[in-house]
Amino acid sequence: MLADHPIDLAVYLSGLYHEATHDLFRLNPHDGPTPRDLFERFVAWGPYRRGVVE
Repeated sequence: MLADHPIDLAVYLSGLYHEATHDLFRLNPHDGPTPRDLFERFVAWGPYRRGVVE
């Protein structure tokens, strides 16, 4: 289970973020969430990450 391997989970979440960003901006580049919003949704909550500094 990925929860038992926090580094693997962080890499996996980063991959999902990359795929989501690519798909979103290819399919709907004008009114989707910002890259910052996607980062917060996919990566920032995971292990070894802090939220984006304002």
